[in-house]
Amino acid sequence: MNLERLTDLIKAHDVLSYKVVLVYLAVTILLTLIVFLVYKITFTGVAYSRNFNISIVLTGVITSMVIMVIGNNLVLSLGMVGALSIVRFRAAIKEPKDISYLFWSIAIGLSAGTGAILIAIIGTLTISGLILMFHFFRFRQNSSYLLIIKGSRFKLEDLEPIMEKYIKKYRLRMKNTEADVQESIYEVTIDEADEDDLIDDLYKVETINKVNIVSFSGHLNE
Repeated sequence: MNLERLTDLIKAHDVLSYKVVLVYLAVTILLTLIVFLVYKITFTGVAYSRNFNISIVLTGVITSMVIMVIGNNLVLSLGMVGALSIVRFRAAIKEPKDISYLFWSIAIGLSAGTGAILIAIIGTLTISGLILMFHFFRFRQNSSYLLIIKGSRFKLEDLEPIMEKYIKKYRLRMKNTEADVQESIYEVTIDEADEDDLIDDLYKVETINKVNIVSFSGHLNE
């Protein structure tokens, strides 16, 4: 098979010109790199995964390629659905927000792959702005925590005035006692601005030697 014959075969199966393909892929890559940077800047979990972040970029590029291949071809679209139906994804997503980044990347690939570049650009800039706003401008809010108090046989009645001063709602979840040591665990709802004051006042109780405030995201204050 000579080069001319190979070129004719490629052109016969091309729906888009190579220039259009390059433009769509370039837009996809640039926009998913913005997603990459936003994810890295705003990540607040326990362990940042660079591999997951790279997979966000690759997901967008692959989606764009698939959409360009399928085009308006019904047979190809049905075949793609069948192929995806046998694929099992076993990677565990620890942070719910990570799923949003994957959908964001897929949306970029879908938009750029179908030629809706303006939608892809405006959507990416809008979502980026929202995420950065929520990240850097944290609104004052009441959060739920586990309050862990350890000491030497303190009385729960002595803690109530302090608890009622700073905590909007609290409930005793667990109480562990030993010969000279006691540990009480409360589920509390408290304003983030009052956390340090609560800890300082609890330490003023002579029988208390350790106070932890643990949020459900794993954040720890002592």
